[in-house]
Amino acid sequence: MIHLKSLKLDRHRWESPDQYPFNLPIVQSINEIEFRSEVTFLVGENGSGKSTFIEAVACAVGSIAVGSESVQTDKNLAPVRKLAKDLRLVWNKRTHAGFFMRTEDFFGFSKKISDTREEYLSDLE
Repeated sequence: MIHLKSLKLDRHRWESPDQYPFNLPIVQSINEIEFRSEVTFLVGENGSGKSTFIEAVACAVGSIAVGSESVQTDKNLAPVRKLAKDLRLVWNKRTHAGFFMRTEDFFGFSKKISDTREEYLSDLE
């Protein structure tokens, strides 16, 4: 089931449309996205804003972050949170299940799991 039905980008409140992240090509080109399938792919050149856009959606949703600081307090996401405030989300079914994990978080998370496993194995010996 598709939970997030669509999102709209509200440009009316932008104070600095020429500054990051508002100046990214993906942000400049999107008015509304309607999610019609359970999987959505974002495809584009490096630097076009795909990751930033996904981070903004995660902030707008209030996702739980895995392997890093909260999306609401992560200093690196401060500009992205400004963009997130301008996203209007429309839900088929609002759920708080799930999480947000960036690629760089995956490596830290998997290392932490591996370290924890080693500690447990050492304790068992």
